[in-house]
Amino acid sequence: MGRGTPRTRWQVRLVGRVVGCALVAGALVGCSAREVTATADSARTSTPPSRTTPAGASPTGAAAARGFTVVEVTPAAGELARVLGDHLAKAKALGQKPYAELWAEWCEPCVALRRSLGDPRMVKAFRGTYIVQLDVDAWGTKLDAAQLPADAIPVFYELADDGRPTGRKIDGGAWGDNTPANMAPPLDRFFHPG
Repeated sequence: MGRGTPRTRWQVRLVGRVVGCALVAGALVGCSAREVTATADSARTSTPPSRTTPAGASPTGAAAARGFTVVEVTPAAGELARVLGDHLAKAKALGQKPYAELWAEWCEPCVALRRSLGDPRMVKAFRGTYIVQLDVDAWGTKLDAAQLPADAIPVFYELADDGRPTGRKIDGGAWGDNTPANMAPPLDRFFHPG
């Protein structure tokens, strides 16, 4: 072993601790805009969870049967404003309130939220909603152009009849740990105000 080995091990441990703390902080409050900016121009392709309807498909299945719809839309579906308009019409036909959710596959709070959608507390919170999921990596700067900035994710934007955000939004900073017990109450209040 060379003379620099102890110092190298110390540096590796320090970097590991810093990265570990950063991951914990991100998991507690959502994912920051810096993470989004660093990857906004890259494109990711993945198979969405089974409770997500692929772009272009009819919003049916388990989520719709629970009283809400979740549809992941990719840029391959077309121009964002038109795609949102199409989904607004589908939401209206189902009698559901439309929202855009910005998320990313690398965002631990986003993944935890998606995995929890079958929990009864989350089903109650999401009832009557139509969620259009937009991957920040795939859509990149087109989200800002549509007035859907990804300052922190996950973030939900309430959509008006014209497809633009109403100004109401909620992000992962609204709850503590990413568990249904913590996520469902603020999401329920957001989706069902008053």
